[in-house]
Amino acid sequence: MVSLSFVICHLSFCLCACSESRGTVDEYDDWQNRNEAYFERIYQQASGSSAMRVLPKWSLGAAQGVQLSGSHTDYIIAEVLESGEGDSSPLYTDSVEVHYVGRLMPSTSYPEGYVFDKSYAQSFNEDVSPSKMMGVSGLTRGFATALMYMHRGDHWRITVPYQLGFGATASSTIPAYSTLIFEIRLVDFWSKGKDNRQ
Repeated sequence: MVSLSFVICHLSFCLCACSESRGTVDEYDDWQNRNEAYFERIYQQASGSSAMRVLPKWSLGAAQGVQLSGSHTDYIIAEVLESGEGDSSPLYTDSVEVHYVGRLMPSTSYPEGYVFDKSYAQSFNEDVSPSKMMGVSGLTRGFATALMYMHRGDHWRITVPYQLGFGATASSTIPAYSTLIFEIRLVDFWSKGKDNRQ
């Protein structure tokens, strides 16, 4: 025969477990569909906006004038926050010096988007925030594409479909199928074997 104290104890445990599970939010529920809908919404906004640019992904074919497939996921969206100087941009084989913050799309717990990476520790301060040096060819296609359109001193916010980010593969703190949002400041760039920094 089951004791009354066992039943009360078991019942209280079940009630606690239920109340805890009701209060939780699954940030990644239906993540692929939500990310696809989010990028499509940003793409449509950019298509009718003079403040945003729809930029084709970089590829050797595109560089040689071959038309893209027409899929929205062949493009990144760029919002120019500050314009720099000059008319030259990094090449795929160049190295760059940048400040950046990478986020996921906004969610319930992270209305600004979860920060998965950034080049500086605290709030950005141009005088003290360290920049990061990296090779363009070692970056995701979306991040690399943005850099190859930017000029020194540009500050852009870009939205990258998951197909030009990490795709269907999870990476560290980035779930699979994640739209990526970056704020990028291009400080400088130079070619391999040359010091053409300004």
